[in-house]
Amino acid sequence: MLLDRGWTDPLPIYTYLIEHPEGLFLFDTGETARTATKGFLPWWHPFFRLSVDIRVGPDDEIGPRLRTLGIDPAEDLRTVVLSHLHHDHADGLHHFEQARIVVGDENWHASQGLRGTVSGALPKRWPSWFDPDRIGFTGPAAGPFARTHPITADGRIFAVETPGHMLGHLSVVVRADDATYFLAGDATYDEELLRSRIVDGASYDVATSLATLDAIAEFGRIEPTVLLPAHDPLAEERLAERRPLHA
Repeated sequence: MLLDRGWTDPLPIYTYLIEHPEGLFLFDTGETARTATKGFLPWWHPFFRLSVDIRVGPDDEIGPRLRTLGIDPAEDLRTVVLSHLHHDHADGLHHFEQARIVVGDENWHASQGLRGTVSGALPKRWPSWFDPDRIGFTGPAAGPFARTHPITADGRIFAVETPGHMLGHLSVVVRADDATYFLAGDATYDEELLRSRIVDGASYDVATSLATLDAIAEFGRIEPTVLLPAHDPLAEERLAERRPLHA
């Protein structure tokens, strides 16, 4: 990745807003425009110097985007769930000081200090008030996922373990009336890569990543599931059409 001078086409950084009777839930917080500020990203990190070109404007941040929907990010969010603490999923945290924020306990520990920075997190840029609820997985199985963590009391929104991209990475399943939605974070970058069993981007263990891809695919075979990764340009189209993974 560091030596390859070819670039992908521009990729989105998606967050997902979930409407539920218990309130509004947000999955991931996206990137900040401050990445364009000199010194925000660690100059010594080869990944940031050689392998990413982040172009996020102030109006692209999740706070302003929510306000265009009439949602006050400081007041109206019930819970923010983080797939993991990589910069492009957690740099929007500053918009959500009043919300309950949830992250996997294993990912929290993997994201601390120099170890976390080397892996792609930016703990020195987290807000001073950031003290999330660090969750484990002790809930019932859901298809191929041996353990879950309920996000809502009715169990229709729950987290599952999807490691491989980063230690403690999690995804969120939403069982709505019209379909089941699998908010995958970076468990895969897009649906076609998952179908092809191709591990993309960063992975601390390829075998673990493949097992995660297989579990997501199996879940989609058990129940019609719309796959929504964080960086898939076709995710909006699938969401609008409610097109399931194995259609």
